[in-house]
Amino acid sequence: MTDEVKALSSPGLAFPDVVFEQVANGCYLVFGKAEGNFQALNDPHIFYHGSLEYVPLLRLPWPTITLPKDYENESVLFEGIKAFFSEHLDVSNELFFDVYAAFVLASWRSEDFTVIPYQLFLGPLASGKTRALECFHRLCYRSIMASSMSAASLFRAVEAWHPTLLLDETEIYNRENMIEVLALLNSGYRKGQYVIRIEKTEQGCPTLGFFDTFGFKVLAGTEELAATLQSRCIITTMSKAVRHVNLFVNEEKGQELRNKLIMYRFKNLGKDCEDFHVSKLNGYFNNARVIELFVSLLQVAPTEEIRTRLISCMKQITQSRLDEEQASIEARIFDAVLKCEKVVENGKLSTQAITEAFNQGLSEKEQGTSRFIGRKVTALGFEKCRLSGGPCGFFWDNKHVERLKARYYPTPSISTSLTSQTSLTSLVMEHSSKLDQGSSEVSEVILKESNPETSQKTVNSEVSEVSEVSEVSLEGGPGLNIREVLEKVAPQLREVFPEEKLLKQIIGLGFSQEEAQKRVDHFKQKEIISKDDVGNYYFVR
Repeated sequence: MTDEVKALSSPGLAFPDVVFEQVANGCYLVFGKAEGNFQALNDPHIFYHGSLEYVPLLRLPWPTITLPKDYENESVLFEGIKAFFSEHLDVSNELFFDVYAAFVLASWRSEDFTVIPYQLFLGPLASGKTRALECFHRLCYRSIMASSMSAASLFRAVEAWHPTLLLDETEIYNRENMIEVLALLNSGYRKGQYVIRIEKTEQGCPTLGFFDTFGFKVLAGTEELAATLQSRCIITTMSKAVRHVNLFVNEEKGQELRNKLIMYRFKNLGKDCEDFHVSKLNGYFNNARVIELFVSLLQVAPTEEIRTRLISCMKQITQSRLDEEQASIEARIFDAVLKCEKVVENGKLSTQAITEAFNQGLSEKEQGTSRFIGRKVTALGFEKCRLSGGPCGFFWDNKHVERLKARYYPTPSISTSLTSQTSLTSLVMEHSSKLDQGSSEVSEVILKESNPETSQKTVNSEVSEVSEVSEVSLEGGPGLNIREVLEKVAPQLREVFPEEKLLKQIIGLGFSQEEAQKRVDHFKQKEIISKDDVGNYYFVR
C-alpha cells in the first residue's frame, strides 16, 4: 500500500534543474534549464517534482504574469525599466533611476544573493512616496502592498512566498505594538537569519516557529526609521515633482515589463555573475554597509556603463554617510578628546577635562554633563580608569586614537589600478560634480585617472590652480608641507565647507589640533581659501 502524497500549495519554486511559476490564469509555467524552454501546465494545474506535487494558489496577491515575452537583450530591458520609473517619478538625483532598475532585476533573482538592500522613500505628504511604491509594485517579483497586513500574517507570507514587501507609512513601526514588524525588517536583509516566535501552546508546551524573512523590501514614510534599520536602506528624499510625470500608472507597460521579467528570471536564475565580483571594490569604499547595499545591484547590471553609474551613486552615498558621521555627537566628543591630548598625565585623561573641552563655547542648554560625556567616550572604545585623587577618567591609547581618526577623518589615497578594470577604477575616483552643479566659481581637487602616476600629476596641477603655493613646511606633525596637505585634504571636501570640516581633515593626517589650526590660518593668509557670505569656505582658483 503506497502512502498518499500530500499536495503543497505554492505560487512557484526554483530547483537546480527546473523553475516553475504561477501565472494569471492559475496555471504553472515550467522552465527547464537544460532545454532552455518553458511549457504551460493547463490540465491538470499540478506540478510534480520528485515525490511532491504542487498546486497553484487560489488567488495571487501580487500583479500577475500573462505569458513570458522575450526581450532583445538585458541592457534594453534595463533601460525599459528605468524609463518606466522616469515616466512616473521625479527625483532629484537621476542616478537613482539606475538603482531602481537594478533593484527590480535583482528582485527576480533573490535566490542568487546572500545580502540585499531595502529602498526607503522619505518625504512629506504628497511628495510621491506612494507613487514610488506603486511603480515597484508593478515591476518587482511577487510584490505585495503590505501596509494593512498584521505582523503575524507578514511573517507567514514572507516565509511561504518570499515576496517583495512594500510598506507605506513606516512611521507607525516606531510604535511599541509594531515592534514585531521591525524585527522582520531588521533580520530580512541577509540570507540565513531567522525570526523565532512562539506559534502556539499545546498542553502547556510552547511550539516554536522559525520564519525566514529574507527578501527585497521597499519602504515609504514621513519620518526616519531606527538607525540600525535605516542603515540597511538606499534612501531617496522625496519632494513635490517639478517636471511632468504620468498622472496614472501605465498598467499596460507594467504588464509588458512583467512578462519580460519572468523570462529574465527563467534565463538568469542561478547564473554566476562572472562580469563582477565584490572583491573589485576592496580598497575603494571604506563603508562595508554601502557595499552590502549595492553588491546585488552591481551583479545584475548588464553593462559596464550601468555599473559605472551605480558606483558613482555609491560614492555619493558613502560621502553623505561620512558627513553625517562626522557631524554626530560621537565625532564631536572625539574632537574634545583630541583637544585634551596635552593634558594627558601618566597615560590617563580625566572625564572632566574632556567635558570642559566639549562644552567650550556652548550655551548652558547645549552643554553635556560629565556622566553623558563619559558614557559616550566609553562607547567610543576607551577603557575606564581612576586618576590619582579619585576622579574618573580614561586610558589614552594611541593606537585606538589613530583608529578613530581613520574612522572619523579618513584621508584620501592614491588609487592603484585594477587589473582589466580601468573604467571601474576611473569611475570610483572621478569627480562627483553631478551631485552639486550649482557653483561654477569654486574648484575641487579630484583624482581623475586610474593610473596612480597620472592621478598625482593631475592633483599637483589642480593644486597649482588653487593658488601659487610654495613648498612651505610648518613645524610639527607628520612632516607634510603645505602642498602635500592640500593634495590630501582637498579631494575630501565639497565645493563649500565649514572651517571645522577642514580642521578635521588635517587632524586626520596626524596633526594636533593646534598644528591643524596653524595650517588653516596659513591657507587664509595666503588666500588659498576664502570665505563666502554665509561663513563657509571654498578653494580659490
